[in-house]
Amino acid sequence: MRRIDSIGALLSEHLSFPGTTVVDVGCGTGELVRWLVRQGATVTGVDNPSMLARAQAQPPAGAERYLAGGGETLPLPDRHADLLIYAASLHHVPAERLREAIAESARVLRPGGQAAFVEPVAEPGSYYDITRLTGDEAEIQRLAYAAILEAPAVGLELVSEGRFYISRSFADYQHLVAVFVEDEERRAECLARAGEETERRAVQAGITFADVRYRSICRLNILRRA
Repeated sequence: MRRIDSIGALLSEHLSFPGTTVVDVGCGTGELVRWLVRQGATVTGVDNPSMLARAQAQPPAGAERYLAGGGETLPLPDRHADLLIYAASLHHVPAERLREAIAESARVLRPGGQAAFVEPVAEPGSYYDITRLTGDEAEIQRLAYAAILEAPAVGLELVSEGRFYISRSFADYQHLVAVFVEDEERRAECLARAGEETERRAVQAGITFADVRYRSICRLNILRRA
C-alpha cells in the first residue's frame, strides 16, 4: 500500500483539472475546493449550511461557489459537471439513500464525465483506532462501498480502484475533532482517549508523542459516465 501526501496529490495522478467544471460533494470547510480552483477548475462546493458558512469565511481562491445540499440531493442541473469528487463524504449520506447518491452522480455528470470517491477504510491498527472515538463508521463505510460497486446499474462504469494511506499525527486528529465535534465535553473526551492511545504508541516505539504517526487508510474509486 502506497503512501501519498494529500488527496489533491492523489487525484492529480488520475485526473486533469484545468478548464473543467468540478463539484466537491461534502466540501466541508472548502480546502479541496480552493485547491481545485488553483489547478484551473471552476468548482462548486456542496455541503450543509453550517459547513458552508465555514468555507465561505475563508479567502476565496477564484472561480468557486457554494451550494447547500447533500450527495443524495445535488442542487445542480443534469449533465452539469465534468467531474464529481467525494472526499471522505459518501459514507455521510444516510444508509438508505446511498444508491440515490450514486444515481445523482450519474445525473449530474456529462457523458464521459467522472466521479472520484475517496473513502476511509476502517482497519484496526490504523488511524481508525482514534477516529472511531468520534463515532464508529465501519458499517456505513461498508455500505457506501457496496453502493459504489452497484454503480453500473445507473450507467457509471468502474475506471480504477486502489488503496493508499496518508500519514496522520495527533495534531491532525485535533483538527478533525475541532471541525466535526461541536459538543465541548465530548470533544475533550475524544482528545483525552486519543491522547492515551498516542502516548501508548510512543512508549511502545520509543519515540516522542509528537513523532507518532497513524496510517489513514483510504480507497479511491473512479467511475465514468458511459
